[in-house]
Amino acid sequence: MNPIRTCIGCRARDEQSLLLRLVRRSDVVVDGTTPRLEGRGAYVHAGCLGLAVKRQAIRRAFGAAATLDPALMPTDEASR
Repeated sequence: MNPIRTCIGCRARDEQSLLLRLVRRSDVVVDGTTPRLEGRGAYVHAGCLGLAVKRQAIRRAFGAAATLDPALMPTDEASR
């Protein structure tokens, strides 16, 4: 049985193995799924990443100074 985590984008609960783990490194939030990075983590469905950015859920989870790694940014958000 896998642990259950809540997606910071849609707030739905799902198995941990189905979610991306985001981790704050300095002031940048990176993918901490593989390898599993140490530190405070937040979970998000891959399809909910744009929603998490729009709702400012990443800032709430990691603090105001944290910004999402551009490599993780959804393509429509990256062009802004």
